[in-house]
Amino acid sequence: MEAFTYLPGPDHGPSEIAAATGLSPTVVYRIVQSGIPVGLFVRGPAGRYWLGPGAAQVGMRAMAAAALEPGAARPILDRLSRALNGLSLLWVLSAHGPGRVVAEAAGRYGFDALGLSIGDFIRLGSTLRTGASGRAIAAHLPSHMVDAIAAEPLPPSAGPGVLRAPRDFRSALEDVRQAGYAVGREEMPGWPEVAAPVMWGDVVYGAVAVLVPAPLMPRDLAAPVALTTSAAGKITRLMSRGHGTASLLPHG
Repeated sequence: MEAFTYLPGPDHGPSEIAAATGLSPTVVYRIVQSGIPVGLFVRGPAGRYWLGPGAAQVGMRAMAAAALEPGAARPILDRLSRALNGLSLLWVLSAHGPGRVVAEAAGRYGFDALGLSIGDFIRLGSTLRTGASGRAIAAHLPSHMVDAIAAEPLPPSAGPGVLRAPRDFRSALEDVRQAGYAVGREEMPGWPEVAAPVMWGDVVYGAVAVLVPAPLMPRDLAAPVALTTSAAGKITRLMSRGHGTASLLPHG
């Protein structure tokens, strides 16, 4: 199942899965066949297979078990927003393709302060192609998902600081992996942003982001970066209580 997650493309044959896992094609075939009756795998034409609805159900049960308690992140976001006089957000990875949704928000500003219509906010906020929080999440996704994100068109409402060239977007993801945070230069028009990933083991869960009005964002970003990465680390630790993951395949 992990091979299906990280190999490019939706469907795979036993030989391809065997090469990725180190198992023999015969063993892979038997495993896949045993998963078909319970919906973990679906057989397609030419002996190809893809993940089925049973695999999605397993994923939903896992995330439900790991989900933060309601309001658990709010005190952390409150402190971050007060310290930087900004709007703090907890974005989480969407289950409907590579995207994000707001799970929690805190601060003196409402979403209306961003100066966007609800439609523009959804289009700009849901894509991982824009914003520091988008890159903080995308940097920890499999390469075939990054390919799909990089190919997305930019929302018309994206601000002047957006990374327009796909190659610049990809390069920025490597910077995020190295530094542990991302910076946005008014990709949300008028609102610079600092973001850091929230992890569940070695899987990205989402990102903590703080948006500050441009006149109020310090020129020296050392404090915003330190505060944001600290907040993301605290929520990561909340996510990790009693949970662990093990990786069988590289995530590149």
